[in-house]
Amino acid sequence: MEKDNTTAFEVAEAHKALKRNLTERKASNFIPMGAKNIYRNLDEQVRNSVKEEFDGFYERCIAYLDLWENSFGNAEQFSWVNLTKAIAVDWENAETSAEIINSSLLDIPAMKINNDQLFDVVLAEEYLQSNWEHWKQEETTRYAIISSKEKWLRLFGHFKENHIAAPNMIKIVEYAFCLPGTSAPVESVFSLMNNVWTDDRGLMKESTVKGLMACKINTGLACEDFYNKIKKKKDFL
Repeated sequence: MEKDNTTAFEVAEAHKALKRNLTERKASNFIPMGAKNIYRNLDEQVRNSVKEEFDGFYERCIAYLDLWENSFGNAEQFSWVNLTKAIAVDWENAETSAEIINSSLLDIPAMKINNDQLFDVVLAEEYLQSNWEHWKQEETTRYAIISSKEKWLRLFGHFKENHIAAPNMIKIVEYAFCLPGTSAPVESVFSLMNNVWTDDRGLMKESTVKGLMACKINTGLACEDFYNKIKKKKDFL
């Protein structure tokens, strides 16, 4: 899961699948084939001891995953945004996500979602279902998976072309994809800051460092290129 732009709901889904897999293996007394061949040749007493070790291994793994699960918060409620099936988008999922966003972003009125105006959910659902088979065929032809981000871009592109407003759905999707699944983005910021705020430049004010970091992280341009890009844009300055 340590990849660029991994979201919290993707990690939550992977975590859930792993926990389910381990639970099923424990219930079925699963032993890897290589170990099973050795296990069969052991005497009964040793086999019982080995089985206890396997059971303990599964129990410890599941217990660890239970502890890790606490860090996801409500991320799993946004797993439908991953669009792993044609019927992923529905009123219940969207309404639950909207309630989470409204309760967690009380101090940001612009992000408030009006549940009574979530009609764009129906339009999104219709678009996904009508294009799902086409996407599957495209994936087969291209030998590549169409990412959930690409699917949403196509959906919102379709809405834009047909002058369909979807402000609520856009807010939900933006919020979901902004939930980081790993600490990699934060770690990259610290690494970049060490390159910017060196011993030779240690007298810079925090506000200056903040500005430099914002430019580097959000634009991908060198300082000089960024300066040349905006120096004539008075409205930006």
